[in-house]
Amino acid sequence: MKDFPNILGNEELRERLAADVREGTLSHAYIIEGARGSGKHTLARELAAALACEHSKDTSLPLPCSLCPSCRKIMENKSPDVITISREEGKAQLGVDIIRRLRDDVRLLPNDLDIKVYILEDAHTMNIQAQNAFLLTLEEPPKFVVFLLLAESASPLLETIKSRAPILRMRPLPRDILGANLLRMNSDAAALKRDKPEEFEEIIKLASGYIGQALELLDEKKRRPRLDARHLAKNFLEEMTTRRNGKRSIDLIGMFSQKRDEIIKQLSEIENAARDLIVIKKCEGAPLCFFTSEEEAAELSFKFKASALLGIMNAIGKAKTRLAGNSNVRLTLYALAIDCGLL
Repeated sequence: MKDFPNILGNEELRERLAADVREGTLSHAYIIEGARGSGKHTLARELAAALACEHSKDTSLPLPCSLCPSCRKIMENKSPDVITISREEGKAQLGVDIIRRLRDDVRLLPNDLDIKVYILEDAHTMNIQAQNAFLLTLEEPPKFVVFLLLAESASPLLETIKSRAPILRMRPLPRDILGANLLRMNSDAAALKRDKPEEFEEIIKLASGYIGQALELLDEKKRRPRLDARHLAKNFLEEMTTRRNGKRSIDLIGMFSQKRDEIIKQLSEIENAARDLIVIKKCEGAPLCFFTSEEEAAELSFKFKASALLGIMNAIGKAKTRLAGNSNVRLTLYALAIDCGLL
């Protein structure tokens, strides 16, 4: 038996929260920080259920128990006392009008629980006006209210908010644990590992330790652009190790996207691959952020001097800066090829 059974990894965090819930020492607000797909929503829902759990003091049962009516309502998204606050559709920021409505709602007593839990999605997108309005409620909330602020990063939030809401950081999972749970949770993962084991390993690498991202990448339409970008990165570096062929290099440039933001992502993959090749040269057995096979990385790294790899990274950095500055896309890519010695 373990507490917060639906949260993968993050053992220290689970133990800390379980102890605080059972002892009644939880804060009235938390910032749950983590990358997209790291389990922030799952933790928020589990924590809300634990707070309402009718068996929270029974250490023979997990927390939340998932058996009592309160737990089940929350797990099934049917409790009126667990309220999700989201950005308005099409809006880049969580605005002040939404926070003002929240402040009005906070004053109302719970419907059928002893608590009200507000889950603020994308809290890092709150503008300053919204944050200041929220701070007025955060400073003196009703005793029955708990705020859970979900954020990819707590950095954009005011220090006055962070001082009143401890940060709970979601940690990435080790590759073996991520892979095992992906296979357990989704039958498509098992089929992919059986039929296309290399793509399965690519998914594990691309997910960066986050189960939500791995589950998303099981969708072929979402996976294919990422895999194509990785294929392009390998081709780009391989081309630099062969005799220069102008036509082939021009064809390689033509493989890049036409969209500025997509090109920047593709360049970042080449940057990650070059970084791995440098790491392999300097430190055997170091963790790799791009290659799934250390043997493959070592073989390619052997074909480069470290100075050449640094030159590639510098050239890519320059190209990304140009693209961010709205320079001509094609001219930027040709300049990159020239800087890397492909043309």
